[in-house]
Amino acid sequence: MIWQTKELEYNKSFGWKKDGRLTLVITENGTEVPVLFTLSNYHNLEEAILNLAIREGSGRNSIGSYDKSNDTFSSKFLFKDEMKNWIKNTDLDGAIWTNLGENWNIKNDKGDIIRQIEPERRIEYLKELKGYTSAIAEEYIRRTPHQIVTAFRKKIESELNWTVIPNEQS
Repeated sequence: MIWQTKELEYNKSFGWKKDGRLTLVITENGTEVPVLFTLSNYHNLEEAILNLAIREGSGRNSIGSYDKSNDTFSSKFLFKDEMKNWIKNTDLDGAIWTNLGENWNIKNDKGDIIRQIEPERRIEYLKELKGYTSAIAEEYIRRTPHQIVTAFRKKIESELNWTVIPNEQS
């Protein structure tokens, strides 16, 4: 999102700020990493949620949110205490994020899952990608901000040599 903001309406003069208390990879067994955040140009939480959903090309249900004023989360979120601890020391009214889990399912044209890539086969899967699909996967991984250092990313860099391409914002 940081290097390809698309329709995201965020405060460009504020930019993207570093914060080390939240995780970007929101999985139960994920690696804690520093994340970046920015300010939405929308002052209403609902408008900001819809804007992020449009940027992500997803439905509203794939966007998580926390409303500080009434201490509520929009959906199941694994790191509620971490979010509350981070936001309590800010002037922010809430936070939103893309709330998607890992997706290693291969689907057919109808959207049916035809294959699932097991964790131990993920590098092989990336090696098997061809043409445009391979280029898109490589770009996504290489443009992920440099501070997102997970065990899986280290393995990709080691085995595929898909190293970080520096971004202005990271």
